Amino acid sequence: MTNTYLDNERLAGLVRRKRGTRGLREISAEIGNISTATLSRVENGSTPDMETFIALCDWLQVPPSDLFVTDHQPPQRLDIEEEITILLLGDKRLESDTAYALAQIVKATYRYLLE
Repeated sequence: MTNTYLDNERLAGLVRRKRGTRGLREISAEIGNISTATLSRVENGSTPDMETFIALCDWLQVPPSDLFVTDHQPPQRLDIEEEITILLLGDKRLESDTAYALAQIVKATYRYLLE
């Protein structure tokens, strides 16, 4: 029997990445019908309800099926740029603007090195 489940880590990373340095209230209003508390829980890896999940997928412009994995399929890993961005934005020692600027520098460096 194959189990299929939502890859909460990937969803959280995509939400944090798209939100960047903008506040939870701003994003909550932009998405609509999602509270800041719910958005925060999703960013921290909680499974959203179906309505919230669909609204987030629409906002992220990601097909819902892209965020599901099966037991025999390893979870989709974030690329190194996404991982670094998520780590920087999640570091409470950094101001959000500083973390975002550092993430942009990392992305630009990778693009330059991979040309």
